Amino acid sequence: MRITKADVIQTAADIADKNGLSNVSLKVVAENLNIRTPSLYNHIDSLESLLREIAHNGMKTMNERMMQAAIGKIGDDAIKSIGITYLNYMIEHPGIYETIQWATWHGTEETGKIFDNYLSLLKTLALSCNFNPVNLDEILNLLTGVLHGYTTLQLRYAFTKPDKVRADLSAALDTVLAGLHQKYDQHEKEHL
Repeated sequence: MRITKADVIQTAADIADKNGLSNVSLKVVAENLNIRTPSLYNHIDSLESLLREIAHNGMKTMNERMMQAAIGKIGDDAIKSIGITYLNYMIEHPGIYETIQWATWHGTEETGKIFDNYLSLLKTLALSCNFNPVNLDEILNLLTGVLHGYTTLQLRYAFTKPDKVRADLSAALDTVLAGLHQKYDQHEKEHL
């Protein structure tokens, strides 16, 4: 069977999901593909470049899923929907999610561009909440911090009690959004 770059990336992603990022090595990937480790260099430059590929694919998939989750929704409902989708991806792919976090420190210009697509979606949804655009950066920092922080802190519970974790995230987003509306709602400021 001929091995492709996509096979190498998928195998490494599967290992990360099953055993954690720390257990992804070129040797383990090669063993899983039944090839010799040097043969991997026909497809990748290094372990770091392989991890970036996993992260980039994962980020793109998360972005696509969040965009799909937002279709037909606006405002708070859309933000809550993408928040749950974000959490669901992390539950389904904990190793890829861990690799995405690794890539935030070891990323490239491409990593930044993919992350900007995520921010662009959040920006559009935040504007549909009628928040004052002047405060958009502060709002985005809070929303991304809540999504990332919550999912990371709940990781150990997400596998045993996923429905509870989803409900708790939804409640947390309700609270955050209520505060954001109180502070940044454009109509409220116009009436004062």
